[in-house]
Amino acid sequence: MLMDALYAQTPVLELVRKNGWDAVLSLKQNSRDLYQSAVRLFAARPPDADFTEQRDHKTYRVQLWDTEGLPFTIDNPEPVRVVRSEEMLDRNRYREGELSSHSTDHEWLWFTTLPKQVFPTQVIRQLGHSRWKNENNGWMDLTKHGAFKHGFLHACRHRPKQTIASGEREPVSNHGLAAVTLILLIAFAWTSAFVLRHSKLARRDHLTAIAVAAQLRAWVSKTPPPIGAPD
Repeated sequence: MLMDALYAQTPVLELVRKNGWDAVLSLKQNSRDLYQSAVRLFAARPPDADFTEQRDHKTYRVQLWDTEGLPFTIDNPEPVRVVRSEEMLDRNRYREGELSSHSTDHEWLWFTTLPKQVFPTQVIRQLGHSRWKNENNGWMDLTKHGAFKHGFLHACRHRPKQTIASGEREPVSNHGLAAVTLILLIAFAWTSAFVLRHSKLARRDHLTAIAVAAQLRAWVSKTPPPIGAPD
């Protein structure tokens, strides 16, 4: 599982462990104990890996640090692995009609339950950066094109009330929100899989997922043809 720093919490880690999963989570200052321990440790030693990477006409100069066994929090000293990446991005940009070089530096930290002997440092870096694909290709598409917005979720929270033994009225259990949300996520996943992995026409004609979804909607909205009685 690839998760944002918002989910760097003990209940989330317990759920991950309970289900036999593994996770890579962004590490930021909201996880104060772990963040400060990792920053102090990495500042006192040279990087474990140093390399240059070319991608999309960009040059990345990368330094990686990796350590295992840091306690997650004081209250929950479960040991976790922390990876730090310092990256200098070099690329050319046009400014006022002239091409000039431009460099920016970035720092990333992640912590993970994945063991180092099976998942090398470079793999954790790749997984950490892959979370942006979930953000851009998942949640952004869902909110922009899939109606997965506050208004939709708010409408799903409106529930009828029932009278309890004390005579007071309280909302009925809200099982509908989870069901409707799951249906929407499944529909989005199936449509995306159909466009990206199955449809030859979408690849041949360079159709977007939105265009394919519009065609599917038009098709299922048609009145089915009459079925003649057998002779």
